[in-house]
Amino acid sequence: MSKERFQMHATVALLLIDNGKVLLMKQSNTGYMDGYYGMVSGHLEKNESLVQAIIRETYEEVGIVIKEENIRVVCEIRRGDNDNYFNYFLTTSSYEGIPTIKEPDKCDELIWCDLNHLPDNTIVAQKRAVYNYLHGIVFDEYDF
Repeated sequence: MSKERFQMHATVALLLIDNGKVLLMKQSNTGYMDGYYGMVSGHLEKNESLVQAIIRETYEEVGIVIKEENIRVVCEIRRGDNDNYFNYFLTTSSYEGIPTIKEPDKCDELIWCDLNHLPDNTIVAQKRAVYNYLHGIVFDEYDF
């Protein structure tokens, strides 16, 4: 008797902070949370590390370069909500370039937002990640 194993999805998101503000992107035409703000983020590809994924996604989405030695994981959130996701939130101590919309078909605005005053229409997991970051919470679960 074969029993199918439980499958999880994994994403990475960049908590890019500069002068007490976090970079947010307003999603459009993605089919997921369009009209909401979120961080640079994406799914892991096969045989890709978390760090490799966030370096790739950051360059693809906003055109800045981040280096492996400056990246650290700050929070992991496990979401139930019928999708069963592990969301890994990473930050960097430095970056090269100026954040610019590189995928205008998926994002229609970039804003720097005060960490303590995120827009109401910010993706829930990403709001939680900012809260967790500010309060030193490294693991969180919700929607089970």
